[in-house]
Amino acid sequence: MVKYKMGAIVKEVPKGAEKWYIKAGWKKLETPKGENKNDKTNSKETATT
Repeated sequence: MVKYKMGAIVKEVPKGAEKWYIKAGWKKLETPKGENKNDKTNSKETATT
């Protein structure tokens, strides 16, 4: 899933629907590769503490 943004709205969009969001003027949010891994580990750490 890829995140797209229009104004203040952010949605996670499946790869097959990306073309429709691009045509509607939504912008793709770029996330650094390491950020996704850190989010998962941080959520586990906060759940255990």
